[in-house]
Formats: sequence, C-alpha cells, structure tokens
Amino acid sequence: MQNKEKVVILGGGIAGLSAAWRLSKKDFEVHVIEMSNRPGGLAGGVEWNGNIYEFGPHVFHTIDQEILNDIKNIMGEDLIRFKRTVKIKFMGEYFNFPLSITDILKKLPFKTVVECLFSLIYHNLKSMINQPERENSETVLLANYGKGLYEIFFKSYIEKVWGIPPKEFSPDFAKQRIPKMNLLVVAEKLFENLKPKSSKEIDIKGYVEKVEGEIFTTKHGFSLIAEKIGNEIQRSGGSILLNHKAIEINFSNQKAKSVNIVSNNIEKMIECDHLISTIPLKHLVQLSTPTPDQTTVNAANDLKSRATLFVGIVVDKPIALPASFMYFREITFNRIMDLSYFGFDITPPNATILIAEVNCDVSDTIWNNEEKAIEKVLTDLEDELIIKREEVIENHVFKAPNAYPIYLLDYEKKLETVFNWIDGISNMQSIGRQGAFSYVNSHIAMKMAYNAADNIIQGDYTKPTK
Repeated sequence: MQNKEKVVILGGGIAGLSAAWRLSKKDFEVHVIEMSNRPGGLAGGVEWNGNIYEFGPHVFHTIDQEILNDIKNIMGEDLIRFKRTVKIKFMGEYFNFPLSITDILKKLPFKTVVECLFSLIYHNLKSMINQPERENSETVLLANYGKGLYEIFFKSYIEKVWGIPPKEFSPDFAKQRIPKMNLLVVAEKLFENLKPKSSKEIDIKGYVEKVEGEIFTTKHGFSLIAEKIGNEIQRSGGSILLNHKAIEINFSNQKAKSVNIVSNNIEKMIECDHLISTIPLKHLVQLSTPTPDQTTVNAANDLKSRATLFVGIVVDKPIALPASFMYFREITFNRIMDLSYFGFDITPPNATILIAEVNCDVSDTIWNNEEKAIEKVLTDLEDELIIKREEVIENHVFKAPNAYPIYLLDYEKKLETVFNWIDGISNMQSIGRQGAFSYVNSHIAMKMAYNAADNIIQGDYTKPTK
C-alpha cells in the first residue's frame, strides 16, 4: 500500500480549511495547524454564553460555480439568503453605501452638491487626459470622486481607520476596495445591464472588491460554514489541530521538510511533503530554519497590518441599527454590525448583538485597556441614540492583531521580494489574506486555496495563488 503524501497547512481560517477540504477528498494526509480553539480564522468567530460573535460582517457570495456548489452541498438548508444594507453616518445623515448620486443630491447642502458635481466632472475628465506622475490612493479617489466628495467622505475617514493618509497608500488600496463612482463606470453599468447574467470562474489576479452573485449567511454566521468544512475534512481522514501553534518550519535543499508545533507545553514534529501557509508573511519568515536572507527578512518585516479590536454587545431589543452594518467617521468605532439582520440565533430571544470594530495599532491604549474600549463604545452608542445603557445585557472584547494588510506605497516591491523566496521553496505555497498579503474576501481566499490544492494534486504549481 502506497503511503499518502503529507500536507501541513498553517492556519485554520477559510483559506486553510478550503485547501485541506479539497486535498482530503483526494486521499492526501492533511494536517491543519490552528492556534485558536475554533476553526474559521477571521471568517469565523468566538463564542460566549451560546452566542457567536463574528470578526466583522462576513457573508458568503461567489460567482464561481464550483465553490458555490460545494458550499451549497455541505450547507443544505442552513444557508439563508441575505440582503445586505450598508450606511455611512455623516453630517447627521445616513448615506447608502456604495455612494449613490441620488443620495448625495438629497442629503448634502445644495451648494455642496453643486461644488461636488463640478469637481467630480472636472476630475473625471482630467484623469482621462492627464495621468499623475506617481499614482497613490489619493490620486485614484480624486479621479473617481472629485475633490469635494473625496474630502467629505474618504480623506479623514481613511486616515482615522488606517492611521495613514490616502496619499501614503498604494493605488491598489483604492482600486481594490473602494467602488468607483465616475462617468466611465456609469457607462459600464449600463452596458453590463444589457448582458445576460452568468456564473463564471473568478480570477484572483488583480482582484477588485465586488459583491457578485446571491448573498448567503447562516443562523450562526460564516462560522457555521467554517465548522461544516472542518467536519468534512475530518470525515475524509484529515486532522485539524486546534490550540496548536507552529514554532519552527524546517527546510532543506529548497524544500519544506517538517513543522514543529506546540500545545500545552508539549512539542511535536510533523513531517510534510507539501506545506501551505496562511499565516502572516512576517511570521512565516520568522519561523523558518534556516533563516532566509536579510533582504527577505527586512521586506517581510516592512509589510504592515492593521489591528482591529471588537466590542460585542448583547442588547435587549430585537433590532438596533437602521442597516445591517454602518460606518461612522467621528467616533471611537469605524464600523458596527447588527446581527439581527443576519438571521443569527441569539440568546436571549428578542435581543440582538452589536459588534463594533475599532481599528488601531497593538501599541494603542484602547487595544491594551479593554474596560476603556467598552466604555468608549457604549458612550458613543448612547450619544448616537442607538442604545440606552440599561438595554445592555452583556459585553465582550475580542481582537484580531493582523486584521487588514496595509498597502503602503511600494509595498509591491517588498511583497515581490518575499514571494521570490517562497517561490524558491519547491513544495511551499502561501495563500489567503495574511498569506498572500492581499485584502481579499472569503470567496477569493477559497479560490486561492482551491488553486493551491490543485497545484499539489496535479504535481505542478502552475495555478495562481496570489
């Protein structure tokens, strides 16, 4: 009997789980190493008193038919169709997001509207004729929105959330994450509406954030999707080692040979024929023995991530927000979601759960003082007339130290340096939001994982994973 090829996967988020799922169905010996006590990573959540608190408003959607069918097959009736509603609070008004011209005309002062309209047309036309000498996110947003809307809705908000002004961001950030609102896009949308809708395979290269296809959730959020994928992995003979941390990756002759892991102060080694990493690139480099060259080490250390602190609050009312999630510009938290919109099972009945997100650095006071974080969030919610203090049943803090990759100017060169080292390891791939240092959503992370698994199955690393 031929021995199965061993695949070690670092990280049990949606990328790691999806790769393990695909490989376990093809008779590989798969080991997923996950340091937390639940699978799912940022697409999962944490649990207190029977309630699931998720790391942000994660929903499932994709136009990739294979991924869609796979999820539908394992989820069955647990998938719930979901209508997403998003609003931005500004100048005492709630604006729909993505921004619409109609909403802006109705809610901004007339003089501001006129100035913004002329600015939008001017910058749209200017961007078609003259390209800036060096693009950054500010130049992209000015071209797409004009100076007026850029300064009203984006400039100060981006700096508050990310701690960095837009002009210090790579243009990739604005292009990938902020929907356009310019003359060309209006024409594109009119043309697209004339074309028949069809499912297709998604392309992970040059990914631009779009909400395409039907949107689904479950009564336990995306966490239940991660849990069911985990069950499928184990049913196929794979293992998911929760509460285990990788402490060393051993390389020889440009191949990953084994991974040392630890749990409850007990260390062990797992040999591997293939390695898939979904952990932050900086950590991957730090764990490697022998250590990569200093240029690679420096480049990995220069790839920065933004941390997010979450405050979850059980509120004694069936619904609290006017939308499923909202963005705020001038208070402690920058985004907040209301789980009642997502169809969650919530205890006690007729209550909802609010999850407020505070983007910060791990050195900030609010990250290191949970009581202060809770108090500031509750005060802001009272001031915004969203809740009353006596409606609060319980609250909890949970954290993601590497929630979002920060696309600083010239990050592409540093990322290329790190991936040149990774590509030099013949049996290693790095995927997912942290592993590819790519601000992608769950369905794109799943596509990366499928491609990585296929590379191993076919014995030829030719499918794109970043």
